[in-house]
Amino acid sequence: MKKEYAAPDIEDIGSLSELTLGQSSGSRLDADFAAGTIFGDLTFS
Repeated sequence: MKKEYAAPDIEDIGSLSELTLGQSSGSRLDADFAAGTIFGDLTFS
């Protein structure tokens, strides 16, 4: 006997930018810099 298909439920948990902080530059850098490097510590020439 086949099981009856049950469609998955979709739950709205907020906007993507709020969930991922996609609109925030933050104070830490990515993997191209040493762990814990603070953005303000960089100097550009």
